Amino acid sequence: MHILERIFQVTVFVVAAFMVLGGGFFRREALADNFTETQTYTLYKTMPPPPLGPRFCPVVDTGNYGLVLPCDYKPPFIWWLQHKS
Repeated sequence: MHILERIFQVTVFVVAAFMVLGGGFFRREALADNFTETQTYTLYKTMPPPPLGPRFCPVVDTGNYGLVLPCDYKPPFIWWLQHKS
């Protein structure tokens, strides 16, 4: 049973670290007239969208779902600290 607890702890830590460093999940939906809506879910949901806020680029893309990281590989809290004042 101890090994299952350790696997759970490592999994939660890896997901939490990924999210804190700016990682997130995205979902695409095909709309009419060849338009696509992309929704990105990150820990930093109150930041303004690009071009005012940080951009997120897909790193794992499975078609309609995938993982994103900041395009400049800087965590969004650094962007927030630079633009706070």
